[in-house]
Amino acid sequence: MPTLSAALLGQQCRGQLTYQLGNTLLDIDVVLDSTRVNIPWEILWGPDDKLWMTDGPLITRWDPVTDVVDTLMDRGRGNGLGMALHPDFPNTPIVMAVFDTADYYAGGQLCEVGRFIYDAANDTITDETVLFTYYHAGEHAAGRVLFDTTGNVLVTTPDYYLNGPDTLWSMVGKTLRFSTDGSVPLDNPRTDYTWTWGHRNAQGLAMLPNGAIITSEHGMAPWGNEINMIEGNHYYGWPAFDGDQCSSIIPDSCTSLTFSYTHALATFPQPPSGTEFYTSDLIPELHDKLITCVLWQRGLKLYSFTNELDSITAQEYLDGGAFDVMWRNRDIAIRPDGTFYLITNDRGDARIRWVHPDINTGVSSVTRQGFSIAPNPVEGILSITLDPGIDPITVTTLDAEGRTVYSGTPTKYGPTMIDTRNWSDGLYTVRLTHAHGIGVQRFVKSR
Repeated sequence: MPTLSAALLGQQCRGQLTYQLGNTLLDIDVVLDSTRVNIPWEILWGPDDKLWMTDGPLITRWDPVTDVVDTLMDRGRGNGLGMALHPDFPNTPIVMAVFDTADYYAGGQLCEVGRFIYDAANDTITDETVLFTYYHAGEHAAGRVLFDTTGNVLVTTPDYYLNGPDTLWSMVGKTLRFSTDGSVPLDNPRTDYTWTWGHRNAQGLAMLPNGAIITSEHGMAPWGNEINMIEGNHYYGWPAFDGDQCSSIIPDSCTSLTFSYTHALATFPQPPSGTEFYTSDLIPELHDKLITCVLWQRGLKLYSFTNELDSITAQEYLDGGAFDVMWRNRDIAIRPDGTFYLITNDRGDARIRWVHPDINTGVSSVTRQGFSIAPNPVEGILSITLDPGIDPITVTTLDAEGRTVYSGTPTKYGPTMIDTRNWSDGLYTVRLTHAHGIGVQRFVKSR
């Protein structure tokens, strides 16, 4: 069995990138390189604790424990875009996905929105049903997919310049909403799939903790890119407005007293892609912020919200350093333990990278967050001691793959002892829920 130091050295050699974010040093490791992924577009963390991906004509899944990539489906044609698993997956084994009919970006003019079924017995995806298609001109194809809180499906579509007017059953420049059988939900604002319109090319869809839906959208002019809060039956300005700037396409709207549209929550110059809301305490600098991938300008964008989650109060741009190497960040998938994955270099040298706190971050600072842990590193018994006045609820320990290895109720009258002697060597996270909030610390298990 390799030693802990040898295992950690192996991880570092695979990535060799770091990024200092506030007080947290992030390690960025390559977990899949271009020998095992080709043109990944969507990544999501599944309820099976594996990373699901669209990759060209494939839907694949990577197991971080075994390091195996399984091909769940090979359509034999097309280029995979967005994908979403049913909220009750795998009890309801529905997979929704969008495939461009071309084999690569910008090669075709139609995208197919399909429903698939996951066959758990054979560990495959089968029974493709194309529910409808939508047109796209040029490279922009949108295609991000998300289930809303009602179990209906949202899909973004592009309007690369002017693909046509907003008429009934027009698919372009919209957020579409439909049932998994392809029918129109009764509470849609029209008798078609239209949920919102006036979009140019939304390539990110995310749900906030309160159920609100956010898109990250490409504009055309400088500062024309947008973060939007999607609400049914709302018009979002394009092509009359690009960001907050009136375009030359419909100039009368600039001075019209009756023209109105739903303004973006934020505008910015960097072209966005996949986006997710980060709720974990593992990386404090990201807590309760929207993380949005940036394409050719590289990096990540962070957006802070009000407590009501109804507007953006600040935006940050993470660039330079490691991001000089990680160009074209296409999508993000956040694990339950607060670490996350990125698709980087998505054209020609695609990689999946794992972003997590450096193993030494927080190890020497163990008396914080309402409790202390000792010893660290630990070989046998780990002692958890609460700070004075802390009223505990639960304590959970997660391994490096985000799996729960211990859960219990700590005592406030003395140390809580956890036997780690049979645990594998590696980095673990202790999460304490108490009356004042949640505390998170990390420790190393080493024989």
